[in-house]
Parts: sequence; structure tokens; C-alpha cells
Amino acid sequence: MRKEVFIGLTYGDPAGIGPEVVLKTIANWKFKLKPIVIGFKEYLYRNKLYKAKNKNLTFYFPQKNKIKHSYIKLGKPTKYTGLHSYECLKAATFLARNNCPLVTGPVSKSTISSLGFTFSGQTDEMAKLLKINPNNVIMLFVASDLRIALFTRHISLSSVKSRVTKDKLKKFLILLNTELKKYFFHNKKFKSYNPTIAVLGLNPHAGEDGMFGDEEIKVIKPVIKELNSSGLNIYGPFSPDAVLAGAGKNYLLKKKQEYDVYVSLYHDQALPMFKAVAGMKGVNVTLGLPFLRVSVDHGTAFDIAGKNKASNESMVSAIKLVEELL
Repeated sequence: MRKEVFIGLTYGDPAGIGPEVVLKTIANWKFKLKPIVIGFKEYLYRNKLYKAKNKNLTFYFPQKNKIKHSYIKLGKPTKYTGLHSYECLKAATFLARNNCPLVTGPVSKSTISSLGFTFSGQTDEMAKLLKINPNNVIMLFVASDLRIALFTRHISLSSVKSRVTKDKLKKFLILLNTELKKYFFHNKKFKSYNPTIAVLGLNPHAGEDGMFGDEEIKVIKPVIKELNSSGLNIYGPFSPDAVLAGAGKNYLLKKKQEYDVYVSLYHDQALPMFKAVAGMKGVNVTLGLPFLRVSVDHGTAFDIAGKNKASNESMVSAIKLVEELL
């Protein structure tokens, strides 16, 4: 890692636990990276517990117009808090283009969407702001060597089946392989290494030879065969329950994962296991952006905002991972 590297931090929705999480993290800063908070100190310091320890904190926010302080109340999300979190995300995205890695706090999709436009998440929105096709970015959840890549993200379960096509899956797996080598397997030790990728089946028992669905036979297996013939290391399709049970057990027992990454075909296929075993140590890495962005793996928790109950463990894990990957 270079000697002097800045890292941008967003606190997400200012009515949530994000400000408290950022303050707790900076109050015990033990990283080489230099923090820049994207937002306003007036919103961050509504929780005064850590104000004294952060007098010299650097803030960045290009917008001239602030939302009135009285409009933002902890635990009370409104269109104003949604607007501010969205503007912070925009500012962070453009700051990151200057080689500044990001760690983002939690936002409320519904609150931002109440502004009158569709907002499916920070990952997709950052891609749009950078004029990148959202299909060309990947959400990768990481806790130690347990990695879960989402083939589809925030779409209805009824829409997943139509997305599982040979073309889409092939492009996804090629991008995943490339980005994993870029960030996780890029040193001399892995010079000619292609990461091992385990693809989960779409149907129960990975279709059971076509008894419960044929996507595994018609789509997934042919794509795996084709890509492996070009040198990639892709395995599956696997029965999700068995493979994920083993992955979770290995994580808890601190054993090496059998595969470098597991591909979850839809959002809630593998993430329940991941969140159950990783807890607040889990983070979310966005692959496919021109800069490194890692996000906390928790929500806004409006119900405990301002009560000094929020854990900053996920943000600390996110910053640690950024330092490891740079």
C-alpha cells in the first residue's frame, strides 16, 4: 500500500446508526489510511459522545445547500434524510474517481425512493453515476476467506429464473474471475492462478437431474464446461443446502474454505447463511467499479439510532479489508 492514502467514509442516512458507527470507528482509528467523511459535521455530531476526539476530522461535501438541521432527527427517516444520503453517495462516487477508496454506511432504499425515482441500492446507483451497466458490477460478501458473489441482486424471486441465461451467466463468471484476481489473487504467488468458483444450483438439490427444474442441465452446466475449457476453475452446479452448510461450518471452525467463492443465484439463497455465521464481521465489496468500494453489511437500524447501541465492527472490518486489498 502507498504511504499516504485517503479513504472516504459515508454515514448513510443521517437518521440511522451510520453517524454513530462512523464516530465510534474514527474515535479509535488505528489504520494507516487517512479518513475523509463525506457529509456535514453538524449531522455527524448529533451524537455528542465522540465529538471531543474528532476535532480535526476532515469533511467533504460539494453541495452548497444544506438541509435544515431541524429536519433531521435520529430515528426519524424522511425524504430529507433520504435526499442527504443520496447526495452523499453521489459526492463519494465522484471523490473516489480520484483514487480514493470508499467505505459506505447504510441507507434506506425506501426513503430515497420516496424522492420520486427508482433506487434499488447503492451498488446499482454508483454504477449508473459512473455510466457503467449495472449488470457489469458484482456484490461480493466477504468474511475472512468466505466469499459469496450474488448473480442477481435486488429483484423479485419470480424474476430470477428469466435472468439465468447462458449469456448472462457466462459474462458474470468471467467478470467475477477477473475481479477476484485483481483484488484477492494479484500477487506473484497467484500469477497464473484462476480462483476456484462454486456455482449453486437454482433449484432444490440442483434440480435432481431435471426432476425439480432443468436450468442446471440447460444453462449452468454448459456454461461451466465452456469456461473451464478456456482455463477457468468453475465447479457445480451444487445443491445449495449441502454446500452452504459446509461453507458455514468451515467458517465457524476457522477451516479453509473448499472454494474461493460461492456464486449465489439470488439474494436470499446464500446470504442468510453468510449473515448468520459472519455477523458484524461481514462486509460487501463492489466488483467492477474503477475504484475499491466496501460497504458495511448492516442496515440503518432506525430503532436504535442515537442510543449508543450500534456496533461499528462491520465498518472496522470494511476498513481493514480495504487496507489488505490496496
